[in-house]
Amino acid sequence: MSGVDIIKQFVEGRISPRAFEQCLHTDAALQVLLEGERNLPAYVAEPDLYLYLISQDYESLACIYNVQTLLSERLDSQGIAHAVDDSHERRFTLALNAQPKWLSLPSAYIARFMADHDALDPKALQTALKAAITRDFRYLKAPPKWLQEPEWPLADDVPMVFVGQLDIRGLGHDTGQAYLFFDAQQQRFHTVSQRC
Repeated sequence: MSGVDIIKQFVEGRISPRAFEQCLHTDAALQVLLEGERNLPAYVAEPDLYLYLISQDYESLACIYNVQTLLSERLDSQGIAHAVDDSHERRFTLALNAQPKWLSLPSAYIARFMADHDALDPKALQTALKAAITRDFRYLKAPPKWLQEPEWPLADDVPMVFVGQLDIRGLGHDTGQAYLFFDAQQQRFHTVSQRC
């Protein structure tokens, strides 16, 4: 399969973001093709398309949607016919409209939710997702106040319970927070730290 075919399959939704990421790391022809793409949008800091694509997080809905959009634009500019699968855009838009500011929904969570609720119309889907977030992303007193992008941990695809956060700025030069989560299944605590 050629590099263009792999890109088309990802843009058209015939291979998953995970499978596409795997191809980026294992397919030499795809790598050579993408390294030749240097005329990139201003928001891309990397010198070529390959380096940009391997630096993306294929668990993030925003990254998946952005990569798919960029690759679709590249195919258009080269006159390569393709049909864009809009499922990533729908999931990204749904997550943006349903999730609170203190949460960035993992793509695996959204995929599982969508599989169980696919028949619902968009309004009912958003309402159901908000209810699922309230049920699944629990906290003892208040939600986390993240210094950076939210990083709510999952244990076996189940969100952990947020216990609280500590100011840890005295432990380094930067402002820092430690976020304590509880894995109810394993009866263990998990800590996430952020600095800025």
